[in-house]
Amino acid sequence: MTRLAARPFFAVFLAGVGCLGLAFSGCGDSGTSTDDDPDLCVGGVIVEDVCEGKCDPSKCLENNVCVGNRCRLACSDHDECYAPYKGDPELQACAPQRQDSEAGLNDGDTVLVCTTVNQPLRLGLICVTANDCYAADDFSCPDGSRCAEGAGSEACAAAECKPLACRSAGEGDAESYCTTVDCSEDAQCGPGMYCGITRVATQICGTDKGDETPCLAEADFTANGGTFQEGPLFLMRNICLKREPCAPCSAAVDCSGMDKAACVSLNGENVCAKTCATADDCPNDFACTGGYCTPGSGTCHPPAENNFCYACLNDLDCGTKDNTVVCEELSGTGGQRACFDTTFPDSCTSDGDCPESPSGRNGECLDEGDGFGPADDLYQRCYFPFFSVSSTFQCWAD
Repeated sequence: MTRLAARPFFAVFLAGVGCLGLAFSGCGDSGTSTDDDPDLCVGGVIVEDVCEGKCDPSKCLENNVCVGNRCRLACSDHDECYAPYKGDPELQACAPQRQDSEAGLNDGDTVLVCTTVNQPLRLGLICVTANDCYAADDFSCPDGSRCAEGAGSEACAAAECKPLACRSAGEGDAESYCTTVDCSEDAQCGPGMYCGITRVATQICGTDKGDETPCLAEADFTANGGTFQEGPLFLMRNICLKREPCAPCSAAVDCSGMDKAACVSLNGENVCAKTCATADDCPNDFACTGGYCTPGSGTCHPPAENNFCYACLNDLDCGTKDNTVVCEELSGTGGQRACFDTTFPDSCTSDGDCPESPSGRNGECLDEGDGFGPADDLYQRCYFPFFSVSSTFQCWAD
């Protein structure tokens, strides 16, 4: 297990911790320096009111640096720290911290080190159902503690108890993982995750959106910390997601969960993008521009109107709750998504009658060649462009 072997060791080796063996005075027998006279800690450093020997990076293990007077494992990737295996004492992320310097604690250059985060240990584990993500009757609190379903505890009020969820396409989905819902910012998510939006199957009361009952009334969207909102065709909810192409980011480490990816500026925003040498290194509908795979449309977020075939992340990227344009997955493209009006409003007799994609390619006029006949509802209706070379519906291709 490579990731398990990469587990960091905190405070691996400290020379002269406390007052033991120190060639300076000022510490009592307990090693505590009082608030009344911190200057008594001569030659050492005060950490949480305790006079300690100063961390010496030369005495730390390899690849460790001194941060907060402790040896911390330097990193560049969350996987070097994040190993939520059974029995692990904590969940960690590769996060920026100020390195110690001669001038004092946390007063040096900013470095990336493995840092404990206050999140449930099971985040990121492969799952089939939510039962794989938490122990029976255990739910996650925002502070990482646990509370029983339907009840609060001293550490977590009832309204803060959020169940862990399994983000999965079903059994056999190798990309499934445990996550949390009702986030409001990336900091509430696990290492490498961001706070995004997803569809929910629950029906919205008084509408035909969704299909699972009992329905959820609009008045209850934010009850008990909920983040539900109405989408074009479905109920939507905030959820912590693993980053993917076009996901927002602020630093390269945010995208480290993706293979060969970086955080790049595109159209005025920072997004995750895979590195590339040629277009063949990129997913369908992405172009290799400046060494990075970027949407052929040139943006990760579509315009508010006339956004047919523009890249998107979720339904609300494509419009408001009052329209029928959603972020639709293009079959055969490996999960790429683009905006599409699910009412198929455009009738046609040829591809030229269909809207143009950002590449200038017209949508496909569905007919006998696509397996549709005159008796089918979608016969002579416009869909995404079809590329015969790859036999896929794509919005962009050279």
